[in-house]
Amino acid sequence: MTVTEAELDPKYQTLWKKALISAERKNWEYVVDQVLPIVTANVGFLDGRKLLRTAEGESVGNGKKFSFGLGGLKPSSKKEPVEAIADLEENTFRKDPFSLTANEQLFDLAMKIQYPDLASFALETIRMGHPENTKNMHKLAKHYLAINQPEKAADTYNAILKVNPRDIEAKQGEKDAAAMSSMNRGGWNSGNFNDAKKDATEAAELEMLSRQGMTQDQMEQFLAKTIEQYNADQTNILIVKRMSDLYERLGHLETALTFYDYALSLNPGDVALQRKVEDLRNKVQDLQIAEFEREIEANPDAPDIDDKRAQVAEIRRQRGMAVINEAKARVDRNPTDKNLRYELGQAYFEAGMYTEALPELQQAKSNPKMRIKAILLLGRCFERKNMNDLARTSFMEASKELLVMDATKKEVLYELANVSEKMGDRAGSLEALKEIYNADYGYRDVAKRVESSYS
Repeated sequence: MTVTEAELDPKYQTLWKKALISAERKNWEYVVDQVLPIVTANVGFLDGRKLLRTAEGESVGNGKKFSFGLGGLKPSSKKEPVEAIADLEENTFRKDPFSLTANEQLFDLAMKIQYPDLASFALETIRMGHPENTKNMHKLAKHYLAINQPEKAADTYNAILKVNPRDIEAKQGEKDAAAMSSMNRGGWNSGNFNDAKKDATEAAELEMLSRQGMTQDQMEQFLAKTIEQYNADQTNILIVKRMSDLYERLGHLETALTFYDYALSLNPGDVALQRKVEDLRNKVQDLQIAEFEREIEANPDAPDIDDKRAQVAEIRRQRGMAVINEAKARVDRNPTDKNLRYELGQAYFEAGMYTEALPELQQAKSNPKMRIKAILLLGRCFERKNMNDLARTSFMEASKELLVMDATKKEVLYELANVSEKMGDRAGSLEALKEIYNADYGYRDVAKRVESSYS
């Protein structure tokens, strides 16, 4: 049911091209005016609807007021679903793109016309505007499972666990989604399902022995048995994971990481396994860095000292790129999720890739819940690029929007003071510092800097 640009009527193709130009120029009001007639006439033009919602989000993020979920018109029962969808676009989403009520109505209408991708979009829009609404995310995850998109379901359950790590249903849902993904990829039948049951029994035995305090000899015996099974069937993911686990328990972390990586290649959709690989890789790299740093400190004049420093820098670079690649993959799976855009921008920032971070953080600004964090990090990117005037503008923008002197506002004002000082604006710097001084005498070095200005 999805309509592509090439399938649009020529007049709408022309309008779409104009909208893309307006989007490049960030003329969001024009984008809304240009895309709205396209999507109301073409319910299946999902790319257009995504751009429209982005433009609406940018518009409401620039000072326009909108409700968090109380908006939305009740579609008339006399109207056909497609007509009701057009009504929502024209009368509600333009003012309140993240409305809970309206997006839930859009979900229901999309399912009525058997358009699950549009239904997904409706719930993803709620998720973008209300990233802590776990009820919506549960609905979204179940929807993804129902339409056989377990990878996206697993990502959604993972997002729930970030908000509420104790959510038992999300923990089980993530496992079920990963299992469903594995079955989809592996084409399971009754025969290998029985093999999997046997493997599961052995995994349970391993877990029981572990809880009882398995000795190193027992682990090594169990590992030897598992290696034999692996040699007989190297594509059995349960055997590979069990072998990885045993190597990790025995302290052979690099070998464990190698096999966890291989397990992930057998089932790339296993979100829990992805996290395990990331965590273990970080642990291995931490040990490598610590070892190199001990050697550097113990013998700073060693002939290979520069090589060791270079290796430490390379490990850190690789870690940063791994974080970036994972963040990019999450954005690719959910391109409308502004939280994920922020995480990608943050990953770029921490890797020193400030230019790459800018567009991600600019998109993240349209989510009201992420707006201040995104603006603050944008300012830091500008400052790192020595674009101090733009940095100051960002910090001032964030400061104006923060009405309460909380930890975030102090952080923003402190950054504003520092960049103002870099620009030679001592008066502006002191003004920002004094705001903090009046609220929190002990904040960083604020008292010293303010009081020294009077001497």
